[in-house]
Amino acid sequence: MTTEESLVLPPGPPPPRYHNKNWKLISQGAEARVWLIPSFFSVSSTTTTTISSSSHTEAAICKERFPKSYRHPALDLTITKSRTKSEARCLVRCRRAGVHCPAVLSVDNNAGGQQLQTESDGENKVRESSCLFLEYVRGCTVREYIESRSSTLGKDDDDDDDEPKAKKARLDNDDNDSPKKEKERGTTISTLIDKNALHVAYEIGSLIASMHNANVIHGDLTTSNMMIRNPPSSSSDDTNTTNTTTKEEAEEDWKAQLVLIDFGLAGTIGAKGGVSHEEKAVDLYVLERSFVSTHPGSDDLVSEILRAYKSKCQKSDSVLQRLSQVRLRGRKRECFG
Repeated sequence: MTTEESLVLPPGPPPPRYHNKNWKLISQGAEARVWLIPSFFSVSSTTTTTISSSSHTEAAICKERFPKSYRHPALDLTITKSRTKSEARCLVRCRRAGVHCPAVLSVDNNAGGQQLQTESDGENKVRESSCLFLEYVRGCTVREYIESRSSTLGKDDDDDDDEPKAKKARLDNDDNDSPKKEKERGTTISTLIDKNALHVAYEIGSLIASMHNANVIHGDLTTSNMMIRNPPSSSSDDTNTTNTTTKEEAEEDWKAQLVLIDFGLAGTIGAKGGVSHEEKAVDLYVLERSFVSTHPGSDDLVSEILRAYKSKCQKSDSVLQRLSQVRLRGRKRECFG
């Protein structure tokens, strides 16, 4: 790796050995880093009529679980590899069951890593990273879609044409604490509930039901971990009546294509022949809490999600009954700590 390339590297452990300057870091957390690879593989297409062929490159996502220096090397290696294989296994299982999620392209549990000196012999040993290569899903998250359509009311609510852009910038800056920050400013965020929003909510419930029918638990169901492949166009020329009419007609017939992402905390259930309704209920409870904290006034959307889940999921009555018990435990924890 050249000096020029090393200047653009993010802080933290070294990237995989095949990292190059074209890789773009999307996000980094305590567990892993997510890279965008613009040209991961080539796809060739041949036309029989003209006897000509063409090729184009496809992007991919690399989820790199880097080594943790605070863990024992043997334990760290076991945990890192186990979690990578578990995530890949859950994704493959969901794909086979018809659940919309990224395709697994490759798994590399020996992707290079950092040199660490052991206390016993003083030698430098390489702690390996584990990389999971996934299909790159284009579009926007469900959270971005809902927030772009939400309205803000309060003392800062003026007739300003740029208000939606300013509100979105504030939401992006405040991240998960955005509802709290908006309350401090004297404003109130109201989630827009219309036909399209209810349609997205119903698709979310159907998608979760399909995943649970495949005996897979996501573990981190939030609107940030759901993508819309075909979000409706957000830009139109208001001065052109034809374009405006066309956009309205397109949104009227719009059918959202949802994709579940980030299966880092996912797991399979029913390993001993029994199905855990408790884990499914906790999955739904996590989603409920994410709506409450991130999208105020979205109770109708949650109800629509549960309605779709009840109609699509096997043994949904038992799961929803257990969900009521999980809610009670959650409220008791909030009251008494």
